[in-house]
Amino acid sequence: MLFHFFIRRWILSFGFMASVFYLRFLLFYPAIGGVLHDGFYVLFLGFLLFCPAIGGISLMHPRFSHVLYLRFFLFYPAIGGVLHDGFYVLFLGFLLFCPAIGGISLMHPRFSHVLYLRFFLFYPAIGGMATAAASTVSFVPELGAIPSVAAAPKLLRISNVSESTRGWMTLVHVVEADRVKVASHGSISKSFRLFRFGDSQGIKVSAIVYDDNVPCVDGLLLPFRKYYISNAEIRRLAELPPDCFYPFYWVINSDTSIREATDVGLPVLPFYFGLRSYDSLHFVADTNNLINIMGVVVNSLPARDVYVEGILRRERDIIIVDQGKRPIILTLFGDYESIEGRAIENLMHAMPIIIAIRVRVTTKKCLSLSIHPSSIVLVCPDVLEAKLLDAWCTDNISELVRLVFDERAYLDPTVLLPPVRDLTVTTIADVLSCDPFDWGNAWIKGHVEVAWPCARSWHMACPHCYELYDYATTLGTLCLSCGLGIYAFPRAWIRLTVHDDTGYVNVIALGAEAERLIGVSAVYMYASTDDENFALYCRVSRQIKRSKLLLYIKRSTDVIRTETTTRYTVVACYPA
Repeated sequence: MLFHFFIRRWILSFGFMASVFYLRFLLFYPAIGGVLHDGFYVLFLGFLLFCPAIGGISLMHPRFSHVLYLRFFLFYPAIGGVLHDGFYVLFLGFLLFCPAIGGISLMHPRFSHVLYLRFFLFYPAIGGMATAAASTVSFVPELGAIPSVAAAPKLLRISNVSESTRGWMTLVHVVEADRVKVASHGSISKSFRLFRFGDSQGIKVSAIVYDDNVPCVDGLLLPFRKYYISNAEIRRLAELPPDCFYPFYWVINSDTSIREATDVGLPVLPFYFGLRSYDSLHFVADTNNLINIMGVVVNSLPARDVYVEGILRRERDIIIVDQGKRPIILTLFGDYESIEGRAIENLMHAMPIIIAIRVRVTTKKCLSLSIHPSSIVLVCPDVLEAKLLDAWCTDNISELVRLVFDERAYLDPTVLLPPVRDLTVTTIADVLSCDPFDWGNAWIKGHVEVAWPCARSWHMACPHCYELYDYATTLGTLCLSCGLGIYAFPRAWIRLTVHDDTGYVNVIALGAEAERLIGVSAVYMYASTDDENFALYCRVSRQIKRSKLLLYIKRSTDVIRTETTTRYTVVACYPA
């Protein structure tokens, strides 16, 4: 009875293993002589088939199992190569149908580590199953330690990465890539490079590289490409900007891993640039607000040297426009002129698309744009919006040429600053209460009259920057503002008082706006006598008195404010 009990136990626990072994031998050793070439295996099968208790012990014996395994796979490569699959199925049979013995065999110090490595090298799928089955088993092989494999980083979004996050990786889209800059403080200087990344949620993060690590990112982190980044240093921002939703910034160092993402089917990352429309630029003109704008470069004017606050610098004006058909000047200077400006000049045959990030809106040339030290100019950006604008430009090329080259619309206030609705108009009381304007320049509306009698309605100015100068002391010298030679250049002006229901304000109109109000050119008034100019003034005063105008005004320059005692200058005006 005891013998039959062992037989039944053997059938249930080792039947699967024995059947595989037995079938393999019959398939590859059909002749008895083939099987008997090595009595070792016959002995083992005899033990296993007819004496399962002893066979099980012999299989688990440290020396016997190890030799058996090596003989099969090292000294009998033909049999070992064919029996790969059968042997692994045998091992899985142990784990699945007889977990007790399977666990013992997996933990065996000699047998387990060789089998484990062969599973992962040749049968990774089965190896994964074996790993899961033996996840609670720890072993130390005798033949040298197996090197540990670091866990794969967790793929997270930017918003989930913080100072306490470890082993993270994130997929980012390079939104901005600034050039290398140097910051100096006394005798200490530090080179750095700034980047701006975004992810599929639209969350953006700033990253910085310092000193010796700057060359490590050469050829990497190119604009509009996607990268997997991990192990950057996470630091908290001292102050969270108003438009920022992520309170950290990253420091890229020698430990940071950067790998370009070339995977197929990656998530489509959003368009990160909050572009400003051309028709709303007047709201932020002459303020500290910086904007992002995109346009096609229709013309690139020659570079020139100018003085700004006594400092000579190289400038270049480019004319950009979008679907709104309002051409506007963007002034590049310094490195922006020598790098991006020349790149644009070389591409003018194709009218390149640019995205200008963090630029200022000014009223120096009616309404124009100017580079800021933190600006970035992206030439020919590889984004869908730029491609759509390029296609639009191709369809409207003749009209753009007319606007820029024939009509010079980029200097026309009626194009850049057309009349606005009443909802946009500011009361005079609100204008006077702000010093300077909280919102920059302003539109006002009211009845006007000439401020006070004047012997003449023109003044001498620099023909290049229009700065006010005294004819007798400056003719034939250099302009202190722009550094160019001054010659006789009269410019019209007229001072007005504007009234509305809340108060009044004195303003001055200069140049073309003044000529439209007076009705004659500055050259004509310059050639007239003082008596003729006074008679002209009286006539203009009668015409203008109590008329109603809509005016876009800005704060006057120091020279104008000192010489004319008017705090505000008219940029554009229209009959109301």
